[in-house]
Amino acid sequence: MHATSSSISRALARLASFCSIVALLFAVSATAQIAGTANIQGTVTDSTGAVVPNANVTLTNVATQVKRTSKTNAAGTYLFPGIPIGGYNLEVAAPGFKSYTQSGIVLEVGSNISVDPTLTVGATDEKVEVQAEGLALQTEDPTFKQTIDQNAVTEMPLNGRQMTALITLSGGSNAAPSGDFTGSKYSYQTISVSIAGGGGNTTLWRLDGADNQDYMANGNLPYPFPDAVSQFSVESTALGAQDGGHVGGMVNVVTRSGTNQFHGNVFEFIRNNYINATNFYSSLPDVLHQNEFGGTFGGPIKRNKMFAFAGYQRLNYTKKQASTQATVPTAANLLGDFSVTDGVPGVANSNPCNSSHAPITLVDPLTGTALPGNKYATPPAFNGPALALQKYLPKIDPNYDTHNCGFVAYSIPLQQNDNQFVTRVDYTLSSKQNLYGRYFIDGYQAPAFYSPTNILITTQSGNIQRVQTFTLGDAYTFSPNLVNAAHVSILRRRNDRGYNTNDINANTLGVNIYQASKVGLQISEGKFTIGGGTNSLSHFNDNTLAIDDDVTWIRGRHQLNFGGTWVQNQLNIGNMYESNGVFTFNGQFSGSGPGGGAVIGDQTLDFLQGTLSAFEQSKQQQNALRGPIPSLYVQDTFHATKRLTLVGGLRWGPNIMPHDYFNRGLEFSMPNFLSNTVSSVYPNAPAGVLYYGD
Repeated sequence: MHATSSSISRALARLASFCSIVALLFAVSATAQIAGTANIQGTVTDSTGAVVPNANVTLTNVATQVKRTSKTNAAGTYLFPGIPIGGYNLEVAAPGFKSYTQSGIVLEVGSNISVDPTLTVGATDEKVEVQAEGLALQTEDPTFKQTIDQNAVTEMPLNGRQMTALITLSGGSNAAPSGDFTGSKYSYQTISVSIAGGGGNTTLWRLDGADNQDYMANGNLPYPFPDAVSQFSVESTALGAQDGGHVGGMVNVVTRSGTNQFHGNVFEFIRNNYINATNFYSSLPDVLHQNEFGGTFGGPIKRNKMFAFAGYQRLNYTKKQASTQATVPTAANLLGDFSVTDGVPGVANSNPCNSSHAPITLVDPLTGTALPGNKYATPPAFNGPALALQKYLPKIDPNYDTHNCGFVAYSIPLQQNDNQFVTRVDYTLSSKQNLYGRYFIDGYQAPAFYSPTNILITTQSGNIQRVQTFTLGDAYTFSPNLVNAAHVSILRRRNDRGYNTNDINANTLGVNIYQASKVGLQISEGKFTIGGGTNSLSHFNDNTLAIDDDVTWIRGRHQLNFGGTWVQNQLNIGNMYESNGVFTFNGQFSGSGPGGGAVIGDQTLDFLQGTLSAFEQSKQQQNALRGPIPSLYVQDTFHATKRLTLVGGLRWGPNIMPHDYFNRGLEFSMPNFLSNTVSSVYPNAPAGVLYYGD
């Protein structure tokens, strides 16, 4: 804010140098690749072991019949980077040698395999055919990777059918403390997981080779449902220079594509008490009703050239949650009689409403006068807003509250609905260029509940979320030794949180106080609770534009990979956390008198007399943060011999702090405070406080 541009430039330069040194010292042996795809490479030799240059190499996708061609260089090596996952056949032809064909090659997401054909002297029209058995060994990539294919993904018994539930099935992954990057401020699918010992929010999240990161706290955005996923993988060791911006692992998810054959499915998963047996240890039937249904369809738009796929899933989920007990004022309490709910002082075991049955000695919270027998001589004039709240509290059921203690039991409803739609188009423009586009939308609704006869159910917030992601990817082969791949991604998450629109606030009860929102009452009374801080009317919207470009260049025995990413992020927050105020009653005044103290009486009496033990209120939390996240990398994979590969890489990724679009925010300077220096923008602000423009 008050730093000069030259000082910022020097700071960024020092930071960039530090990042470069760290990346150089800790560069790992991982061949760079385009996330969400796979690499296949190798060396072509003859029967004597001599390399064969200028051999024609053709890679054919079995499902789509899309062909890719290359030539071996002077060292006899070839490379197909950024290949869509699936089954392939590899053909090699060279003058003076029999044609070579290897079929059954399987490329998994993130895999980096080597296929080294050996040619036999003979006529070109003679063929040598080899059938690959099983998955090829990852000789080019030491990363530990667990891959789950489409069949396994759809057959896994995933409760809720969320892809992130598969992560902990891979080695080196386990649940991590959530911290402040999961919960109602984020997507309902955002999780905290530790991969390879990394922190809960240090994982790199990819979808179809593109960014799927929630930059508000570095968690994940939603993934499509299992039937729309082709492969899922988790890499749980240190990543290479291309993906080294995260210290944890990497999660790769690839959506399904169309093929030359039309294919599709419909599904429905049901769980409810109509068809489920009652739990052996329960006398009541299962009250969960969960229904997930949808379908997928894919096929060719133009055979061998253009393919499309689309899928939809809906979730309907309702549940009666566990019963909650609270204590509300009884009819006797409202007349000033607390002899039942708190017992009679001096009479042992006269209190049926607590576990010890010991009576509690009460005094009037306003005057400190003792209440003989815990009763007022005449009905008191209780606080107006406290009495106005009574009609919103649940009625006491004498069959449940057999001792007239004010006990009530209730269950907060839980309802969730989710709609997911994903579509993808793949297009082979020419033998040199491949293009794909994918759009995914996830609409999630978990409404907040309100009842005019039971306001206690307002402790659970509502969330209305919509996440949309779009990715356009292009791969262009300039020559057999030079390939460029680029992605443009747009990510948008909208999250509206808050109370039910029919809820009340303190003004409704007659409290003369500023209310930032028309809905939302938060009371902590000790015996019952209304509302909550995380229920406050809020929006948390995160928008991201990510552009990345990756170049693969083969020079002799060197495979050079270089490129970069530019991420532009917008974070817009409006959070009325405690903006309507929080009213707290802890019972100290009915136990210690109007001056308060350590002796606690009855929270209900304090509440009825309006004697607050605490009140807090805050202004709306507002942010409109904007900031870039740039990075550059270069990596060299040197094939020293057929048995030795050396890898070195360098990555630059400065930490550029975001700024508020409306110049909101401040910082404190101790030297300015000690010298009594005030802000030039707001001279009436306390000394030491600086604002944008200082």
